[in-house]
Amino acid sequence: MKTISTSELRAKTRSLVRTLENGKAVRLTYRGRNLAQIFPVRQTNGISASDPLYQFHKLANRQAKPLSDREMDRIIYGG
Repeated sequence: MKTISTSELRAKTRSLVRTLENGKAVRLTYRGRNLAQIFPVRQTNGISASDPLYQFHKLANRQAKPLSDREMDRIIYGG
């Protein structure tokens, strides 16, 4: 299990998220003491984390422009 401190958490949040997305747990420490363990959510509904519906947030425009129906259909159904 990967271990990071709270100061590392603030500086490397994106790295922590990638670790969790890869299915690995992380131990969080504060001043050298164990504070928490963060575990990735297990998919129990049979839907894979790679399902396109779970990827929309990564595809959204940074200026908060919503995806059109046509763009969402293309992502889900291909083409």
